[in-house]
Amino acid sequence: MSFKLWSDTNPKAKKELKPDLGMRSWDSLNTGDKYKIWKHLESYLFDEEPHRFHGQTSEPYSLKTNGIFYSIKSLNERYKVRSYAKNFLEKSDLASAYYDFYKIFMEEKGDVVIELLSLYCQVLISEIEKEKSNIKSIVQYYKASLSGKNQRTDKETNETEEDKKILESLKWEDFDNFSKRLNEVFIDFGINLYLTRDGFIPRQDKKITEEIYEPVINFLSNKDFKEVNRILSDAFSEYRRNTFEGYSNCITHAVSAIQAFLQIKVNGKTGSGNIKDLIKKAQKNELIPNDFFTEKIFDNMESIFARERQDMGIAHPKKEYSNEKNACLILNLTMVFIQHCIQK
Repeated sequence: MSFKLWSDTNPKAKKELKPDLGMRSWDSLNTGDKYKIWKHLESYLFDEEPHRFHGQTSEPYSLKTNGIFYSIKSLNERYKVRSYAKNFLEKSDLASAYYDFYKIFMEEKGDVVIELLSLYCQVLISEIEKEKSNIKSIVQYYKASLSGKNQRTDKETNETEEDKKILESLKWEDFDNFSKRLNEVFIDFGINLYLTRDGFIPRQDKKITEEIYEPVINFLSNKDFKEVNRILSDAFSEYRRNTFEGYSNCITHAVSAIQAFLQIKVNGKTGSGNIKDLIKKAQKNELIPNDFFTEKIFDNMESIFARERQDMGIAHPKKEYSNEKNACLILNLTMVFIQHCIQK
């Protein structure tokens, strides 16, 4: 028998303890909320004792330190006129990087803060990519130790499907841990963004995010679907512009992502084939589901995509600009479409 918390049996208490703050932007937060968010994320961003670097070498030597150092360095390099990290501009050491990271987090506008966090995530991923050969050695050593062998044979060094899965898991481990924590905090504070392997996306209902968006984005992080991932990332970027033109561009990119996905499934690469013909070929070759229910969904979705693309996308002269509701609908349909295909 498990002991129940007071909040488990008292909905009123639960609402008081954990209020639903709805959806809000970073810029709507007050200083107190930003500080609370910072404290909840601090151990995931910084090593335990960041002060120990003060006055010492400016060269970073850990994953988190690299993230802080190079994200600050990249922010200044990318946006030279703004030079948001002013202390780092004067003295490019770790102490300055730490100070500026915190100052930007607390004082700059949401676009700058989210850009900085995005750069930090890029470093987490790229640093693991650099260490991929070392990770392979670790996996191979682990397998050899399990088999009771002290040395690997040439045959054992060949990369199996199991190895690839382990490598992929290790590659994303640090980023996934960080994103899980950040998303927990953002949801509690009502921030309208959600961090995925593809970058920040608009936050959806929790069930939609966990059962559709995350599996699809994780699947597309595979190098075979690099082009689809890039196009879909552009769709999310356009959506986050929060302009009518951005929403229209978002629709076009979303439809292009569907087309590229089907081209890869059918032809092994992007380049040729429209959505309607590709769907038929994919179903015929049993690359995607081919039941009656699925066929009707795809027929209807293809018609919706074509209509939205013609009326509101950037591929044709605008009859009208799209709005947030239309763009969100197409993004959701795109993700549902791909999610249904990869379940095959």
